[in-house]
Amino acid sequence: MTTILGYNIRLIRPSLPHKCNIYKDELPVAKYQSRTKTIKEHCGKVVEVCVKLTNGAIRSMPVPSTHHKVCEILVEDLNNVSQVGWKLENGQYLWR
Repeated sequence: MTTILGYNIRLIRPSLPHKCNIYKDELPVAKYQSRTKTIKEHCGKVVEVCVKLTNGAIRSMPVPSTHHKVCEILVEDLNNVSQVGWKLENGQYLWR
């Protein structure tokens, strides 16, 4: 098709470049789709709330309690507390 000036319409307004269509079955796939491995020693259900003293002794109470409650009831001097943590059902301790 030519314009009123005699030029080809493609010279004035070039055609759009080819657009690649990507369909759902062609989408990129994640390289690693497996879940991360969980370390069995550090995971599990909490059985007791624990407090570790400076001399190495551990004071603990069953689960529906807090670290503050353990310190109030079982520890005489709060300056002797070195760490607080939890005891898991597999017998491992988690300290923070």
